Amino acid sequence: MPGTQPFTPDEVYCVYCHAPAAGPCAVCNARCCGDCVELVMGLTVRRAVCRSCLARGARPADAAVWWWFAIAAVLLLLIGALGLAVLRR
Repeated sequence: MPGTQPFTPDEVYCVYCHAPAAGPCAVCNARCCGDCVELVMGLTVRRAVCRSCLARGARPADAAVWWWFAIAAVLLLLIGALGLAVLRR
């Protein structure tokens, strides 16, 4: 029918409990309310991640940068320790 419009709700609802949604999950972009998400530390700010993504072990993409910083720091410490061992000979 040419005169019909698709239904759009007044509010966006949580995909898990159907309460009014607060915002999207940082991993899967599903709309979630504040009760259905956990706050996870990203690179600089906290990100809301839904519990189903947390159960799968998913993290926000910027949280992975912390692991790269940790790996780089450990490698630099190992190179420094190796350099000190060589200089003491």
